[in-house]
Amino acid sequence: MAEVYEIRIRGHLSEKFDEWFNGMTITRELDGTTTILGELPDQTALHSILFKIRNMNIGLISVNTIEPEEG
Repeated sequence: MAEVYEIRIRGHLSEKFDEWFNGMTITRELDGTTTILGELPDQTALHSILFKIRNMNIGLISVNTIEPEEG
């Protein structure tokens, strides 16, 4: 089952990397961090994104699962 993840990293990613993140939303925050938000089909897809972040030598701040809102 797909889950929504919010990944926060240090620094701002260049827009040229947006396509690397499987259609997730990339937000460059005012505090100098970047938020990568979106649905991933499984843990393998999550680990693939985390692997890319690691290989780019970018500091990982957090990885959170976003619970769907009821309503």
